[in-house]
Amino acid sequence: MGLSWRRIALLAGVAALAAAAPIVVRVGAPTPGFAVVSIADQRFKVASAYVRPRDDGALELVADFPGFEPAGGFADVNAATDLDNRFAHVVFIALRPADPALDPAERMARLYERFLDENSWSHPGGLIARAFVDGSPFEGDELYYVAPEGREFAARCRRPDPSRKTPNTCIAEFRLGAIDVELRFAAALLSQWSALEQGARRLIEAAKQ
Repeated sequence: MGLSWRRIALLAGVAALAAAAPIVVRVGAPTPGFAVVSIADQRFKVASAYVRPRDDGALELVADFPGFEPAGGFADVNAATDLDNRFAHVVFIALRPADPALDPAERMARLYERFLDENSWSHPGGLIARAFVDGSPFEGDELYYVAPEGREFAARCRRPDPSRKTPNTCIAEFRLGAIDVELRFAAALLSQWSALEQGARRLIEAAKQ
């Protein structure tokens, strides 16, 4: 028996997380079991099992939370796979050259603040949450951040919607040297934001050559 429509929708949601703007990467000589890539003059060597192919040429690493083991392939997905559980632990990590126009730590103050509703509420993990106002470029999203301005952490997430068939997801960014790092993950992991960011940092640092 094939995948149900719900499973197909969930798998499509996982794949959709990988969408991001193209970046320029330089792929080095192939090494058995590893990918060697240069971004912003920084050389990285990562196990091929982390790498998820993309049509736009960007480097994307896929890890399983909380151990950050490789999870770059979906060949094991079949009709018996618990996609809800699988998705809940998958973290997409996209690396690109640092944007000279906007540091991710300043994104809330310089970009998001003007579009946020003034009302806020607390969220597990010590985060503050605010919704984006209707009619804004981020309508339908919510922002979860560390007070006061989200410099330590800020994630933009889709507003919860029980009728939506695809998983609810979040996007967070931080800068590591000359690299901007984007994390895409299930909203269920939001309260563990510190472990998510620290795990991604360790993985990237370990890959540096």
